[in-house]
Amino acid sequence: MTADLVAFLRARLEDDEQVARAAKSGPWIRHDDVAGVHADDAAPDGRPYGSAVADCRRVPDGYGVPNALHIVRHQPSRILVQVEAQRTLLDRYENPETSDALPDSFNRLTSSTQRLVLAEVLRCLALPYADHPDYREDWRP
Repeated sequence: MTADLVAFLRARLEDDEQVARAAKSGPWIRHDDVAGVHADDAAPDGRPYGSAVADCRRVPDGYGVPNALHIVRHQPSRILVQVEAQRTLLDRYENPETSDALPDSFNRLTSSTQRLVLAEVLRCLALPYADHPDYREDWRP
């Protein structure tokens, strides 16, 4: 079951990485005097080119500014860091730490404990993908 979960998470992280790399790298910034959030690929004079814009105007329902702040916070560079951090957890699950200075029995025990804890972490990491058709309900923590 956990091997399937690891494969599922690796595939979702690959998807997330591809989307983040395809997006305008930015950094994305919110301008108070502009209707939107812009990838700040600045022109030589410092003005943004405005080649990537997410429309987040101050709309009557008030969601424009919170939408803009959300986009700025979750820009591609942050997603790429999150992808790498989660891949590190997957790697640690697949290859738990051991020590040549310890007896094999102790290494087996600590590896087993690491995997047990990380398996619960992986279940939690899979939750944001629960709407994906390959997600399995038995992974839910």
